[in-house]
Amino acid sequence: MAQTRTNGKVETSDVAAQIDTIKGDIAALTSMMTELAQNKSQDAKTQAATAAAAFKSSATDAANHAQVKAVETGEKLRSDAEAAYRTAEDTVRQQPALAVGLAAGLGFLVGMMATRRS
Repeated sequence: MAQTRTNGKVETSDVAAQIDTIKGDIAALTSMMTELAQNKSQDAKTQAATAAAAFKSSATDAANHAQVKAVETGEKLRSDAEAAYRTAEDTVRQQPALAVGLAAGLGFLVGMMATRRS
């Protein structure tokens, strides 16, 4: 151990006390650094969990919105198809001769095209 001399006397107890104080300070610093690291780790975990929850919520909202839009589009298409069918049906009922003539003409054209390919 280090020794100091004061008026010719060796003062080892002062040096030992200083070493003990330094050891205590090092232990306290180690404890504080450990606690700080644990707090930072917990903060990072909390931030990651918050970000994951926000992403999940955003993705869920987007999926729900897409589903609603798909249902709306499907309903609109079905409604439009039903309206077109009703219009065609009404036209055929009002002018049956024209409808038969158009059907015969289309059949003739399809037949001609089919025989040309063969």
